[in-house]
Amino acid sequence: MRNTLMILGIFAMVSCKAQQQTLPLNTSALDAPIDSYFKDLNNELDYYTGTWKASFQEKTITLQILKKIKEPIKVFSKNFYTDQLFVRYEITKNGVISESTLDQNFTNSSRLSIESVYTQDNGNSITLLFSGGNCSVGIGTIVLKKINTTQFSWGYYPGTTTMNDKDCPPNLDYTIYLPETENLVFTKQ
Repeated sequence: MRNTLMILGIFAMVSCKAQQQTLPLNTSALDAPIDSYFKDLNNELDYYTGTWKASFQEKTITLQILKKIKEPIKVFSKNFYTDQLFVRYEITKNGVISESTLDQNFTNSSRLSIESVYTQDNGNSITLLFSGGNCSVGIGTIVLKKINTTQFSWGYYPGTTTMNDKDCPPNLDYTIYLPETENLVFTKQ
């Protein structure tokens, strides 16, 4: 009896593993089997990796973009894996740092994190999600679009730009330091 239960257990584990699939990066998770892996099969994310800089309103914005392989994510209450970009940034004005996440852990999806959610037009455009700062102020999307081999444009669209007086303490910094603009050109360093 014990051997039969062990064999059934092993069969169940193998059956679950058989459902796991490697799918193209932009496949919908809606009907994908649990634990599927959304893989960057065409290396669409590679273009964006590295260090990029731009200037906006007397500020210098530095982005450090890293591609992580097979990151665990949860979508529709199901667990999956995906290849994903994580962005660290630093905003300076006259050499003084306004905000920096350059020392932040890429896998930490806490405040100020920026991570890719999907690509469009064969990787010529990528949408990222910014988690926002204190009390999620500034949460929104960032769209990067390829211009040429060394430049992309930036568009940042915050969904929330003010704090909630009821739930957020008044002594925190609620400034959005990321450039709230469209068509800001970043150049690869």
